[in-house]
Amino acid sequence: MIAGGFIRDSFNAMIGALECAAERAGLITRHAPVTRAAARRFMTRLRQLETLLRRLLVLMATELSADFEIKAPVIPEAAKPLSGTSSTQTAPSETTRTHPERARSTHTSFPLLRILRPYTAEDAARLGALPRRAPRPVDETLLVHRYCTLLKHLQHPERLTRRMARHLARLRAAGEIRPTCLPQPGLHRLSAELGALAACLPAMIGAALSGWYDTG
Repeated sequence: MIAGGFIRDSFNAMIGALECAAERAGLITRHAPVTRAAARRFMTRLRQLETLLRRLLVLMATELSADFEIKAPVIPEAAKPLSGTSSTQTAPSETTRTHPERARSTHTSFPLLRILRPYTAEDAARLGALPRRAPRPVDETLLVHRYCTLLKHLQHPERLTRRMARHLARLRAAGEIRPTCLPQPGLHRLSAELGALAACLPAMIGAALSGWYDTG
């Protein structure tokens, strides 16, 4: 049983980290155009929070998987395929059978590059004299959209939790292997609270999915 306070505090910490990252990038104050470096830092933090959100959804969905239990369909004996074949496989026709050597492309993907002459100081001066244009401004529309979407999911994760529970129920009914949760890299870039959350989630998810039958 997952404590409700743990889930609530986790989402509150993620919302605070998201708003802090958006403020540092200039998406909230709008006092100056967003630089490319600020956009890269914001997207990096956004991807980290999205990973945490997906793992929290899996942890919350494990308590709802029993409500969305899906039974595997029963296949009649007459409809079962023969041994060594699959019901979705079809015999290859004579026109589709090709020799493996003939199936390989005879053309190379890239043409051979010609041998270039050595790079000299005159070439560097010539390149430096070329006119340069200012870098394109950062498209803030995508950043704002990603920020608003993630903030909405963090504030109201109920719909995504039910969707994840149905997805896990389908995987379990189909006999898929148990999902694994690897340690999240880059924990030193997170705050102490988020780093502790990201560090303990793999063990918590593994314990929550321990009842999933897996031959491995």
